[in-house]
Amino acid sequence: MKTNFKYVLISFIFVLFCFTSCQDEISQIEDQNEQETIVPGSNLANLMSRTTTNDGAIDDFLDNASCFSVELPVTIVLSDITIIIETEADLFELEDLLSNVTVDEDILDFIFPITVIFSDYSEIVIENEDQFLNFIEACVEDDNDVIECADFVYPISFSVFNSGFNLVETIVIENDEALYVFLEELEQDDNTLIVSLNFPVTLEYGNGESIEVNTNEELANAIEDAEQFCEDESDDCLEDEVVLNLIECPWEVYLYTNEDVDNLDGPYVFDFNENGVLTIEGITTETHTTSWEINETDAGLELHIESFYYYEAQFGNWLVVECDADELRFEHLTVEGTGMYFEQDCDDDLDCSITDISSILQECPWDFTDGTGNYDNYQLIFNDNGELQISEGMAASAIGGYWSLSSTDNGIALTFSNLTAFQDSLEGEWIIISCNDDDDSSNELTIIQDNTILELEQDCLGDLGCSVEDINADILECAWLLQTNLLDSFVPIYVHFGSNGDVLIEDVSNLESPIGTWDLVTISTNIFIDFTFQQGYETLNGQWQVVECVEGELYLVNGDNNIVLEQACEVNNQDLLNCYSLYVLSQECDDNNDGIATFVFETNSLQSSECIELYPISGSYHPTYDDAIISTNHLNIQLTTPTELASQTIYFRVFNQETHEFAVQELELIVEACNENVFSCFGDFEIVECNQPNNVPVFNLSANTIGLVDCQYAFTPSFHETLADAENNINPIANTEAYGTLTTEVYLRIEAESGNFQIFNVYLNTEECNYFECFQSFDAVLELCDENNDTAATFDLTIAFSNCTISPEYFMSYYEIEVDANSGVNPIANPQSFTNTVTSQQTVYARVDIGNAYEVFPIQLNIIDCNSGSCTEGDIDGILTECQWNITSYNGSDNLGSYNFNFEENSGIVVIYTDTTVIDAYWSTTQTNDGVIVEFTNVNGPNIQAINGSWLVVECTAEQLVLHNVNDSNNEIVLDRTCE
Repeated sequence: MKTNFKYVLISFIFVLFCFTSCQDEISQIEDQNEQETIVPGSNLANLMSRTTTNDGAIDDFLDNASCFSVELPVTIVLSDITIIIETEADLFELEDLLSNVTVDEDILDFIFPITVIFSDYSEIVIENEDQFLNFIEACVEDDNDVIECADFVYPISFSVFNSGFNLVETIVIENDEALYVFLEELEQDDNTLIVSLNFPVTLEYGNGESIEVNTNEELANAIEDAEQFCEDESDDCLEDEVVLNLIECPWEVYLYTNEDVDNLDGPYVFDFNENGVLTIEGITTETHTTSWEINETDAGLELHIESFYYYEAQFGNWLVVECDADELRFEHLTVEGTGMYFEQDCDDDLDCSITDISSILQECPWDFTDGTGNYDNYQLIFNDNGELQISEGMAASAIGGYWSLSSTDNGIALTFSNLTAFQDSLEGEWIIISCNDDDDSSNELTIIQDNTILELEQDCLGDLGCSVEDINADILECAWLLQTNLLDSFVPIYVHFGSNGDVLIEDVSNLESPIGTWDLVTISTNIFIDFTFQQGYETLNGQWQVVECVEGELYLVNGDNNIVLEQACEVNNQDLLNCYSLYVLSQECDDNNDGIATFVFETNSLQSSECIELYPISGSYHPTYDDAIISTNHLNIQLTTPTELASQTIYFRVFNQETHEFAVQELELIVEACNENVFSCFGDFEIVECNQPNNVPVFNLSANTIGLVDCQYAFTPSFHETLADAENNINPIANTEAYGTLTTEVYLRIEAESGNFQIFNVYLNTEECNYFECFQSFDAVLELCDENNDTAATFDLTIAFSNCTISPEYFMSYYEIEVDANSGVNPIANPQSFTNTVTSQQTVYARVDIGNAYEVFPIQLNIIDCNSGSCTEGDIDGILTECQWNITSYNGSDNLGSYNFNFEENSGIVVIYTDTTVIDAYWSTTQTNDGVIVEFTNVNGPNIQAINGSWLVVECTAEQLVLHNVNDSNNEIVLDRTCE
C-alpha cells in the first residue's frame, strides 16, 4: 500500500493539538538553537524545495517536455518494437541506446493512458496523443525552479518542537517527494510548530562528489555551490558527432571577451564545409573564407580556425566545452575569458531539394501568375535539355528560351534566359521561397525577383483530364476497336499498339501484322498521336489531336476528320482463363548451376459447356506482357514437351478466334538450385541469457546458433532485427557476439551458394541468475609473511576475489566491520594497501553491489611465519617429482584446480594438462638466503599463464607447498600432492 505523506503530516499535526494535556510526557530541549530551525519561505527552505522538485527533464528524450515527467512503468512503441520502461535504469539505458537517433513522433509512440508527474509531484492521467501534445505545447520551463546538480543522501530526519522547544516527534524522510511535500506543508501551516533539520546531512553532487554539512548555513552554501560540481558534459562531445553537427547547417555565432558573457557581439554567420572550408559573414564587410578542422587532444576536442581575426586579434584555437545538437560553446585555449556561442540556423522554408525541384519542374506544364492576369492563358514547359517553352492556349507555336537551377547564397535560384518574349518581365534569376511537393497535380512553387512574386502551379492533366502517361498506359493495355470517317469498312478493325511503336491489325486467323507506327507527341499543352500507316491505311497518316479522354475511349481529330478508339479487352477475359489456363506440370532443378531448368507445361480441362461456347480458342506464349498483348515474340513451348528455360516471367495469351476477345495470364518460373540441403541443417533457435540488472541482456548470436551447427554445405549467415531486413538482406546486426537488446526475437538469414535463402527465428529470452555465485563458491584467504615479527603486513584486498568476473556492471567496496559493510558506510579508503590492525589473524569484509542487490563476503587475513618451513632445495626437488600436484588455491580461488602438474626429474619439463589441454612448460629450483625459489617459464594457456615467474617456498610439507611470488608477495599459490 502506498501512503500519502501529505495526509500523514496533516494527521500528525491534528493529533499534536490533542496532546496539550500530556505535556509532562514530552521531552524538554533546553539548548535548541533557533537559528538551526527551518523557517517556511526562507532561502534555505526554498533551496531545499528546488533541490527536491521532480525533475521533468529526466525523460525529455521521450516527451520533449521538461515541466513534467512520465510515470513509470510506461510502454512505448519504437520503430515497431514494443518496449516496457519499468525503472529509471531502463530509462537511462534506452537513452544511451538512442544517443545517435533523433527521437520524434514519427518513430516513438506511447501506449495510452499514461500518467505525467509535474514538478510539485501532482499527477494527471493522459488518455490519448492529442491530449498529450496539448500538454507538451503548454509546457513552460522555468530554469530557476530545479537545482539538478545536488541530491540529498537519504534518510534524513527533522525534529519537531512546540513553542516551548519541547521535542514532540522526529520525522524521517526517505526520498525527494516526501521532503518536497514536507516543506510544502510547512509553507501552508500556520501553527506554532518548530522544525529543525538533524545534522550531519550529506549532499551528493552531479559529478559524483559528496559533501557533509553540519549547519543550516553550510547546507545553504553547499546547495548554492552545486552548479559548479555538475557532471562535465564536455566528455560527451564526440569528434564525429561535432563534425557532422557543424557541417549540417549554417550557425549564428556570438563572441564575448573578458568573461563578459552578458555582452555578446554578433550574430555572425559561420558556414562549415565538409571539405574543411569555412566562410564567415558579418565580422567584416566582406565574406571571409578560411579553413577549419576538429582534433581530439588531451584537453578535449579542439576547433582550429585558420586566420580567424576579430578586432585585429587572431583567435584560431578553441576548446569545445558544450555540444548540444543545436547549440555549441567554445573557450579560447590561450586568451582567457574569450568564448563563442554557436546557435544552429537550419531554418529553410523549402520542403524540396534542388534535385526535387528539377524533377517536378519537368513532369508537367505549369500555370503561372503574378496577380495581374498578364499570364492567365500561358503555361511554362520545362524540358530536360534546359529548353523552356511558354505556350499560349491551343497555339502550336510557343515562346522559346532556357531555364536552369542553381544554389546561391540567397537560396535555390530558378533562372530564365534567352527568351524570345517577356524578356523584361521574366528573364533573370528568381529565388524559390516556397515549394510544395505532394507528388500529385497540386505541386506549387513561389519565386521572387526584386518586388515581383510569381506563383507556379503544376498542371499535369490539362483540359483533357488525363496526361500523356495515362494515355500511354491505357493504349498499351489491350486491343482497340478503330472507327473513322476515312475508312469505309463493314469489318470491325481491331488494332494493337505495341510498346516498340508498331501498330498491328488482327485478322480472322489470329495473325497480327504491322500496318504502321504510332507515337505520342506533346505540342504546347496539347497531346497528339502521330500515325504513319501503309497497306491501305495511308489516309490515317498525320498528327491526330486527343480532344476527349474517358475510360476505355479516345476521341481524335485532324481537321474535319475523326478517329474513335474503343478498348476491346474487358469482355469475358476471366471466362477465357477459366477455360484455358497454363500451369507447370513438372520441373527439374538446376543441377549444373547454369541457371537453366527443364519445365513441362499443361493446360486445364475444356469440358464445361461455357468453354465449348467460346470455341475456337487458341493459346500462345510470350516473354513480356506487351508481346502477349500484341501477339509478338512467340516462345517455342509445346504442351507436355520438356522445355529448357531460365528463371523468368512468361505470359500466356488466350485468344477467341471468333470474337477476337483475349486474355493474358502471367506465370512466374523459378529455377531452383539442386543443392538446397543446406537449409535442413538449420531450424529456429532459442537463446537464454541472464536478466541483467540494467535490463539489457547481451546475447552471443553467433556462438549460440550457427556455432552449434555442423553443416557440410556452404552457406552465408547474417542476423537481422526485422523480418523485412532479413528477406531483403539489408541492415545486418554488426556485433553478433555481444548483441545487447531489449527485443525478444531476431532473424537468421541462411543463404546458399545458389543465392536462395531461408529465414529462421532466433528467440531471445532471459532468466534470473545468481551473480554472486562465484563469490559464494570459496572462502577468500590472504596470507603474508611476518617479515618483521610484528604480526603486521600490508594486504591488497582487491585480489581476494579477482577471479570473479561477471558480465553486468558491479561495484566492490571493503570494510573492517561487517555492520559497516551491510550499511555501506566507512569503507576502507585504500583497499589495495591495507595494513591489518589486530593480531596475526583478522577478518575484513567485501561488499559486492550488483544493480539493486548486494551481498557481503568475509576475507580472512593471516600473518604467517614464513621461516617455519625447513625444506632444502633437494627436499623440494624430491617431493615435487615424486607425485602429481594440483593448484588448490591461487589467491584464494580454486579456478586453476583443474590443471594437473607432472614435474619431470631430469629434463626440467613440467607437463601441465587438463582433459582437453596439454602444456609443456619448464621448472627449476634455486636455494637462496630467503629460502628455496621455484621458477616457472613457458606456461602458455588461458589463466594458467599467471604462474610464470619466481616463487618463494614459504611453507613446505610432504603433502603441500605454499609459494609466494617474489615480486608481489600478495600473489600466493598452494600446491597439494595427489599421488593416487
